[in-house]
Formats: sequence, structure tokens, C-alpha cells
Amino acid sequence: MKKIYLSPSSQPANTYAGLSTNEQEVCRDIARELATALKRCGFEVKCGDYGTMYDRVKESNEWKADLHMPIHTNAFDGKVSGTRLMALDLTGTGYKVCQAVLEPLDKITPGTSSNITANPGLYEIKAAVAPTCYVEVDFHDVPKVAKWLTENKAQIGEAICQGICRYYNAQYVAAGEKPAPTPTPEPQPAGKIEGLPVVQSGSRGDAAKILQGALIAKGYPCGSSGIDGVFGVNSVAALKSYQKAKGLTVDGIAGPATWGKLLGV
Repeated sequence: MKKIYLSPSSQPANTYAGLSTNEQEVCRDIARELATALKRCGFEVKCGDYGTMYDRVKESNEWKADLHMPIHTNAFDGKVSGTRLMALDLTGTGYKVCQAVLEPLDKITPGTSSNITANPGLYEIKAAVAPTCYVEVDFHDVPKVAKWLTENKAQIGEAICQGICRYYNAQYVAAGEKPAPTPTPEPQPAGKIEGLPVVQSGSRGDAAKILQGALIAKGYPCGSSGIDGVFGVNSVAALKSYQKAKGLTVDGIAGPATWGKLLGV
């Protein structure tokens, strides 16, 4: 389970154009919505609602987060708008998370000048041990954008969650949905396939030799004894590794499904 640390803005002085709210209030709400979505999708989440950015980085590092994510909104001249994401550089994990997050977030934000940049000088980027994806959702000094930000906090959280799920190859579960059940590998019934019997721990003879040879040929060594016709601990371990890699039932028993995969039948 990946650990995601959320660090919403602690800047109440950054007021929203035409509204009686500010960056800190809105970003805390977005972070809470995001935390709910991430937990629903199987992530472990810690949200630094209070304290300074120095407190958050310290907490994130001590928690050994897998991803550090500051959440802010932006301001410039009251006209420019768009999503801005920042990372330590344009090659590492933080940048790749930014890429994954930008697509779903940029689809919903009203601004048009969106980008990802390297900003190694920002404290939360340079001081966090975990890779950092620094999110500036859009520009709160543009009145219509400010209004949109306050009205779409849940949608923003869901979009960021979708990007994180995409990067970590996790199933995104929308609000009100249940995770799809994990497919159960087809059990391997006892029996034979093309004259080859079930081979398991303690099996001996030609079938064990054939199985050992097939495993070794696939890159799964069966111990120092090699192909000796005795299916012992090392051979069972090799078989389990192969079964896991191929999505088979990991039971250390070569039944029809395992034989079929190994022999291509």
C-alpha cells in the first residue's frame, strides 16, 4: 500500500477574487476530498492540515511517504489561468507523477495555459525525501476561476486521485462504487496432461526431471542439483516463482494449467 502525504496550502492571506474565502481554506477542503478518494482506492494517506510547510515536510519524511503532494492555487495578474505542476526535475518520479496527474486535472480546470516545470528551489520539493508532485490547481485571482475552484473541490480531488492511481497502476474507484473483485486464478485440478502426471513436493522420476528442465530453460533454477528427478525444496520454490510470474495459482504443484503454460499447450 503506497503512502501519500498531502500538504495543503497554509496561506490564509491569499484571498480569492470576489469571494470571502482564501487559498488555505479551499486547498484544505480539496486535500480532504482527495484523501477520501485515495483511501477509497486503497492508498494510505496522511494530510497535514495544520502547521507550516516545515512541519509538513518533517512529518512526511518521518512517516516515510512514497509521494509528497503540496496542494495550492495560484495567482499572477488576474488574467493568466491554468494548471501548474512542479517537480524536482523533468526526469524523475515526481515529474512522472505530475504527468499522470496533469491529464485528468487539466481536463476539468477552466484555465488554458497548463504546464509542468522543474522547480528544485521550492522548499517542499527539495526538502521532502519522497518524490514530490507540487500541484497549483488554477489561478484564484481570476474571478471566474476562483468561483469554479470553490464549487468543484470534490471534482478536483477525484481528478488528482485518478492521476495518482494511473501512475501507481491502481484501480480508480469512483465515489459510490465498489472495487472490482480480484480475479481468482483458475485452480489446477489433479490429473494428467499429455501423459505427464501432477508433480509436487517429494515427486520423483521422469516427470520431475521434465519439469525441472522446463523451469531451468525458462530461467527458474532448481538449486545446485539441477535436473536430478527429485522435486525438493528448491524445485518447489522455482515452480512457485514461475506460477506467480505467469498469474497461475501459486501452490508449488504442477497440474494441467502449469504444464500447459510451460509447454505451450
